[in-house]
Amino acid sequence: MVVASPSPTHPEKVQFIELPIIDLSAERSKVINLVIKACEEYGFFEVINHGVSHDIITRMEEQGLGFFAKPLGDKQKAGPATPFGYGCKNIGFNGDVGAVEYLMLGTNSLSIVERSYAISNDPKMF
Repeated sequence: MVVASPSPTHPEKVQFIELPIIDLSAERSKVINLVIKACEEYGFFEVINHGVSHDIITRMEEQGLGFFAKPLGDKQKAGPATPFGYGCKNIGFNGDVGAVEYLMLGTNSLSIVERSYAISNDPKMF
């Protein structure tokens, strides 16, 4: 999930960004080419037909939106991203400056459990 940070003039607005969609049920060579193109053009993509239930995805999106809506100080408790955790970087060179926030999670269950207390108001749900 990629979510644009609220702008300083409209802090209550969150904009969803349209991403390329990669269908994992397609022929392998087609999937590979689509992933390469999406990475080159956008840097991100959405995957469908991956076998993860809609319920799990919905709950994870809710937790993500809840986390990024928290005050900066609360989000920083889940960091720094070394390499996993919360991070925020300034971006842009040609007048297109801004900041990008991210939360990187590893696949190690213990690592996720430890960070879940800083990420979620309901760590068991996370």
